[in-house]
Amino acid sequence: MVAILYTILWILAAIRFADRNWERYYPSLLFAALFNGVYELICYRYPLWQLEPNGLPAAMIPILLLTLLGMPLSTWVFLSNYPKQARILPQIYYIGFFTAIFVLLEFVSVKCGSITYHNGWNLLWSLLFDMVMFTMLRVHFRKPLIGLLLSIPYAGLLMIIFKVTFDKMK
Repeated sequence: MVAILYTILWILAAIRFADRNWERYYPSLLFAALFNGVYELICYRYPLWQLEPNGLPAAMIPILLLTLLGMPLSTWVFLSNYPKQARILPQIYYIGFFTAIFVLLEFVSVKCGSITYHNGWNLLWSLLFDMVMFTMLRVHFRKPLIGLLLSIPYAGLLMIIFKVTFDKMK
């Protein structure tokens, strides 16, 4: 049920805070959804974190809500309000702010049983992941090819650290 609540919150946040010119952000929204879907595919049999149905009729519902709505909408809100000035400090604070939101939502989800951790993953890893993820979303928005090229070795590094080998993939 937490997945439904978060989806509603991201819809409301997008209505209130996102730029109406959504087409400008569309490639990065797809990028966020794609990488979330790739995680679900690669780590299907060896999850690092797992969304639990937590009262929903099917385990796939929270995954679909996150991949198709949560990630694209949160990315849209994030990119729509990214600091326009070239100064680095406001940008760091902004990424930190969104990282804190994601970590707080994840903490609540863990406490509610909507997310479980596996194979060495924990909230600290999520914090580090979210900082890099929001940085990559911004890079992708500005320079899509560079964002893609930087994300692939980062995903590979996480696969090495957490021993996500090809025999564990679906």
